[in-house]
Amino acid sequence: MSLLGGRLRLRMTVVRLASEKLWVHSPTAISDELVRETTELGDVGYLVGPNNAHNLFLTEWVSAFPSAELVVSSAIPKKLKLTDGFRLLDADFNNIWAEDLERVYMPGVSFFNESVFLHNKSKSLILTDYIQNYEGAEQTFMQKFVLGPIGFKGICLAPPLKLGFLHKDKTGFRESLQRIKQWEFDRIIVTHGDIIEADAGKNFDRLSSRFI
Repeated sequence: MSLLGGRLRLRMTVVRLASEKLWVHSPTAISDELVRETTELGDVGYLVGPNNAHNLFLTEWVSAFPSAELVVSSAIPKKLKLTDGFRLLDADFNNIWAEDLERVYMPGVSFFNESVFLHNKSKSLILTDYIQNYEGAEQTFMQKFVLGPIGFKGICLAPPLKLGFLHKDKTGFRESLQRIKQWEFDRIIVTHGDIIEADAGKNFDRLSSRFI
Protein backbone atom coordinates (compact mmCIF):
# COMPACT_ATOMS: atom_id res chain seq x y z
CA MET A 1 0.00 0.00 0.00
CA SER A 2 1.12 3.62 -0.42
CA LEU A 3 2.47 5.54 2.56
CA LEU A 4 3.52 9.19 2.32
CA GLY A 5 4.71 8.74 -1.24
CA GLY A 6 6.47 5.45 -0.54
CA ARG A 7 5.41 1.81 -0.55
CA LEU A 8 4.58 -0.11 2.62
CA ARG A 9 4.84 -3.87 2.11
CA LEU A 10 2.16 -6.03 3.71
CA ARG A 11 2.10 -9.69 4.70
CA MET A 12 -0.80 -11.99 5.45
CA THR A 13 0.00 -15.11 7.50
CA VAL A 14 -2.01 -18.33 7.29
CA VAL A 15 -1.76 -21.09 9.90
CA ARG A 16 -3.35 -24.52 9.61
CA LEU A 17 -4.64 -25.30 13.09
CA ALA A 18 -4.79 -28.76 14.64
CA SER A 19 -8.51 -28.69 13.85
CA GLU A 20 -7.55 -28.37 10.14
CA LYS A 21 -9.22 -24.95 10.05
CA LEU A 22 -7.19 -22.06 8.60
CA TRP A 23 -6.31 -19.09 10.78
CA VAL A 24 -5.81 -15.99 8.62
CA HIS A 25 -3.81 -13.21 10.29
CA SER A 26 -4.01 -9.62 8.99
CA PRO A 27 -5.63 -10.26 5.58
CA THR A 28 -4.15 -8.23 2.74
CA ALA A 29 -5.86 -6.82 -0.37
CA ILE A 30 -8.13 -9.51 -1.72
CA SER A 31 -8.03 -10.91 -5.25
CA ASP A 32 -9.52 -13.88 -7.06
CA GLU A 33 -6.09 -15.50 -7.13
CA LEU A 34 -5.54 -15.06 -3.41
CA VAL A 35 -9.01 -16.42 -2.59
CA ARG A 36 -8.31 -19.43 -4.79
CA GLU A 37 -4.91 -20.10 -3.22
CA THR A 38 -6.35 -19.77 0.28
CA THR A 39 -9.26 -22.08 -0.52
CA GLU A 40 -6.83 -24.67 -1.88
CA LEU A 41 -5.08 -24.68 1.51
CA GLY A 42 -8.28 -25.58 3.35
CA ASP A 43 -11.34 -24.27 5.14
CA VAL A 44 -10.94 -20.73 6.52
CA GLY A 45 -12.09 -20.85 10.13
CA TYR A 46 -10.89 -17.50 11.45
CA LEU A 47 -10.19 -14.04 10.05
CA VAL A 48 -8.02 -12.13 12.52
CA GLY A 49 -7.58 -8.36 12.75
CA PRO A 50 -4.77 -8.43 15.32
CA ASN A 51 -4.48 -4.72 15.97
CA ASN A 52 -6.48 -1.55 15.47
CA ALA A 53 -4.53 -0.42 12.40
CA HIS A 54 -5.21 -3.55 10.34
CA ASN A 55 -8.80 -3.36 9.17
CA LEU A 56 -8.61 -2.12 5.57
CA PHE A 57 -9.31 -5.43 3.84
CA LEU A 58 -11.34 -7.33 6.42
CA THR A 59 -14.77 -6.56 4.98
CA GLU A 60 -13.87 -8.09 1.60
CA TRP A 61 -12.53 -11.21 3.30
CA VAL A 62 -15.68 -11.60 5.39
CA SER A 63 -17.71 -11.45 2.17
CA ALA A 64 -15.46 -14.04 0.52
CA PHE A 65 -15.50 -16.39 3.53
CA PRO A 66 -18.83 -15.77 5.31
CA SER A 67 -18.59 -18.92 7.45
CA ALA A 68 -15.28 -17.83 9.00
CA GLU A 69 -15.33 -16.34 12.48
CA LEU A 70 -14.17 -12.73 12.64
CA VAL A 71 -11.87 -11.93 15.60
CA VAL A 72 -10.69 -8.33 15.85
CA SER A 73 -9.05 -5.82 18.17
CA SER A 74 -11.22 -3.40 20.09
CA ALA A 75 -11.34 -0.39 17.73
CA ILE A 76 -12.10 -2.33 14.54
CA PRO A 77 -15.86 -2.90 15.05
CA LYS A 78 -16.43 0.87 15.18
CA LYS A 79 -14.23 1.44 12.13
CA LEU A 80 -16.13 -1.16 10.12
CA LYS A 81 -19.52 -0.27 11.67
CA LEU A 82 -19.99 -3.81 12.97
CA THR A 83 -22.73 -4.48 15.50
CA ASP A 84 -22.50 -8.27 15.71
CA GLY A 85 -20.85 -11.30 14.12
CA PHE A 86 -17.43 -10.78 15.65
CA ARG A 87 -15.36 -11.64 18.72
CA LEU A 88 -13.15 -9.07 20.45
CA LEU A 89 -9.43 -9.72 20.65
CA ASP A 90 -8.96 -7.66 23.81
CA ALA A 91 -7.42 -8.10 27.25
CA ASP A 92 -10.24 -10.45 28.30
CA PHE A 93 -10.09 -12.68 25.22
CA ASN A 94 -10.10 -16.39 26.03
CA ASN A 95 -7.48 -17.92 23.75
CA ILE A 96 -9.55 -20.36 21.68
CA TRP A 97 -6.43 -21.32 19.68
CA ALA A 98 -4.31 -22.38 22.67
CA GLU A 99 -3.58 -25.80 21.17
CA ASP A 100 -1.61 -24.13 18.39
CA LEU A 101 -0.92 -20.53 19.37
CA GLU A 102 0.24 -18.70 22.47
CA ARG A 103 -1.13 -15.18 22.70
CA VAL A 104 -0.13 -12.00 24.54
CA TYR A 105 -2.11 -8.76 24.49
CA MET A 106 0.02 -5.60 24.47
CA PRO A 107 -1.81 -2.84 26.38
CA GLY A 108 -0.84 0.79 26.71
CA VAL A 109 -0.82 1.85 23.06
CA SER A 110 -4.43 2.50 22.10
CA PHE A 111 -3.53 3.14 18.45
CA PHE A 112 -2.50 -0.52 18.17
CA ASN A 113 -3.87 -2.68 21.04
CA GLU A 114 -1.86 -5.42 19.39
CA SER A 115 -2.05 -9.14 20.07
CA VAL A 116 1.18 -11.09 19.54
CA PHE A 117 1.16 -14.81 18.77
CA LEU A 118 3.59 -17.69 18.99
CA HIS A 119 2.99 -20.61 16.64
CA ASN A 120 4.48 -23.39 18.74
CA LYS A 121 4.92 -25.98 15.99
CA SER A 122 7.12 -23.76 13.80
CA LYS A 123 8.56 -21.65 16.66
CA SER A 124 7.40 -18.52 14.85
CA LEU A 125 6.60 -15.25 16.58
CA ILE A 126 3.80 -13.54 14.63
CA LEU A 127 3.66 -9.75 14.93
CA THR A 128 1.61 -7.03 13.32
CA ASP A 129 3.18 -3.60 13.87
CA TYR A 130 5.36 -3.86 16.98
CA ILE A 131 8.48 -4.85 15.00
CA GLN A 132 8.93 -4.07 11.31
CA ASN A 133 11.75 -4.93 8.91
CA TYR A 134 12.80 -2.51 6.19
CA GLU A 135 16.27 -3.90 5.58
CA GLY A 136 16.86 -4.07 1.85
CA ALA A 137 13.78 -1.99 1.06
CA GLU A 138 13.93 0.23 -2.02
CA GLN A 139 15.23 3.62 -0.94
CA THR A 140 13.07 6.20 -2.67
CA PHE A 141 13.57 9.89 -1.92
CA MET A 142 10.63 9.82 0.49
CA GLN A 143 11.92 6.73 2.31
CA LYS A 144 15.47 8.03 2.57
CA PHE A 145 14.75 11.55 3.75
CA VAL A 146 11.32 11.33 5.42
CA LEU A 147 10.30 7.78 6.36
CA GLY A 148 13.77 6.59 7.37
CA PRO A 149 14.50 9.38 9.87
CA ILE A 150 11.14 8.86 11.65
CA GLY A 151 11.71 5.15 12.12
CA PHE A 152 10.93 3.24 8.93
CA LYS A 153 14.46 1.91 8.58
CA GLY A 154 16.16 -1.47 9.12
CA ILE A 155 14.74 -3.82 11.75
CA CYS A 156 12.87 -1.37 13.93
CA LEU A 157 10.07 -0.72 16.34
CA ALA A 158 6.82 0.65 15.00
CA PRO A 159 7.63 4.36 14.54
CA PRO A 160 4.91 5.56 16.99
CA LEU A 161 6.64 3.50 19.68
CA LYS A 162 10.10 4.61 18.63
CA LEU A 163 8.98 8.23 18.86
CA GLY A 164 7.62 7.66 22.37
CA PHE A 165 3.87 7.63 21.70
CA LEU A 166 3.22 5.27 24.62
CA HIS A 167 0.29 6.85 26.39
CA LYS A 168 -0.76 4.65 29.27
CA ASP A 169 -0.22 1.42 31.19
CA LYS A 170 3.54 1.27 30.79
CA THR A 171 3.65 -1.42 33.46
CA GLY A 172 1.24 -3.64 31.56
CA PHE A 173 3.11 -3.08 28.32
CA ARG A 174 6.41 -4.01 29.98
CA GLU A 175 4.88 -7.14 31.49
CA SER A 176 3.56 -8.24 28.09
CA LEU A 177 7.05 -7.96 26.62
CA GLN A 178 8.53 -9.93 29.49
CA ARG A 179 6.06 -12.75 28.82
CA ILE A 180 7.01 -12.81 25.14
CA LYS A 181 10.72 -12.88 26.04
CA GLN A 182 10.08 -16.20 27.80
CA TRP A 183 8.85 -17.82 24.60
CA GLU A 184 11.14 -19.90 22.38
CA PHE A 185 11.06 -18.73 18.77
CA ASP A 186 13.43 -19.04 15.82
CA ARG A 187 11.89 -16.44 13.53
CA ILE A 188 9.77 -13.32 13.64
CA ILE A 189 7.03 -13.13 11.03
CA VAL A 190 6.37 -9.42 10.58
CA THR A 191 3.46 -7.88 8.72
CA HIS A 192 5.67 -5.13 7.25
CA GLY A 193 8.89 -6.19 5.54
CA ASP A 194 10.94 -9.36 5.41
CA ILE A 195 10.62 -12.23 7.87
CA ILE A 196 13.43 -12.09 10.45
CA GLU A 197 15.17 -15.45 10.29
CA ALA A 198 18.51 -14.61 11.94
CA ASP A 199 18.94 -13.69 15.62
CA ALA A 200 15.19 -13.41 16.15
CA GLY A 201 15.42 -13.50 19.94
CA LYS A 202 18.30 -11.03 20.06
CA ASN A 203 16.48 -8.61 17.78
CA PHE A 204 13.37 -8.81 19.93
CA ASP A 205 15.40 -8.23 23.11
CA ARG A 206 17.32 -5.32 21.59
CA LEU A 207 14.21 -3.49 20.39
CA SER A 208 12.27 -4.18 23.60
CA SER A 209 15.03 -3.13 25.99
CA ARG A 210 13.89 0.51 26.13
CA PHE A 211 10.57 -0.59 27.66
CA ILE A 212 11.96 -3.25 30.03
